[in-house]
Amino acid sequence: MTTATASLRDHVLRLRPDWDPAALSGFLYLEGGYSNDNYRFEYGGEHYVLRAPRGSNSGQTHAFIDRALEARVYASRLPGLPAVIAEDTATGHMISRWVPGRLLADIDAEPGVLIDYLRALHRTMPAVARRYDPVAQARAHLAAAAPPTWLARLADRTRWAPPAWTTCHNDLNPWNVILGADGWTTLDWEWIGQNDPLFDLVVLHQGAGAPAADLPGWARGYLGADAAPERLQACQVGFWLRETAWAMAEIAAGNDRPEIVEQSRLGAAALQALTA
Repeated sequence: MTTATASLRDHVLRLRPDWDPAALSGFLYLEGGYSNDNYRFEYGGEHYVLRAPRGSNSGQTHAFIDRALEARVYASRLPGLPAVIAEDTATGHMISRWVPGRLLADIDAEPGVLIDYLRALHRTMPAVARRYDPVAQARAHLAAAAPPTWLARLADRTRWAPPAWTTCHNDLNPWNVILGADGWTTLDWEWIGQNDPLFDLVVLHQGAGAPAADLPGWARGYLGADAAPERLQACQVGFWLRETAWAMAEIAAGNDRPEIVEQSRLGAAALQALTA
């Protein structure tokens, strides 16, 4: 047994001390996680996933991470959630049942399909009191980095004041959404909170790699009416501020994987284009 595998087994057994260590096998690293490392493994003939947070996501150092609220969401057993077997809300380590299917990152889904998914998701989300502010999150990340002056000033002067609030996931990146035989499953609810529903739409739109010119049409499909351009602009700026600041904080902490460096570069370019 390698040292890495032994460490993973230890994490699993801390979460499920009643499990037989001899029945654990087949640990496999899953690509695609930015804030968390994820590993599929087998126990008793069933497949599970171990979530192991890394970097700035490994502790509850920022108010935007609410794992106790995430645990309550999973405990609700609402449709479209993975079955959580055990979770440590102090560290974020979690075991859930493996969800067979395809990641949204690997699917060329039609905009209408994704809009229908989001509308259904928002209808079934539990009511929560917590409000989520992506700009405040960006400022917290930038405090741990060395951002260029223009970016720090943009974060300082940007205020998050949505015209409408509803429960949102707030991190619908294409590695958090799975399409399986029974429909959509949505992962990683650490950032759940009240927000502008169009913020979730923007995250989904950007993650799908859809053209910027299509965003007003996506918003019209979701709302049933045109969205104010300044509202879409605010959601895009809030999203890219968060994504860029997160990447810069990770790089400052030594997590300079190529995809994170690229996220920092793309985010900065998107913000400069949006605010020019």
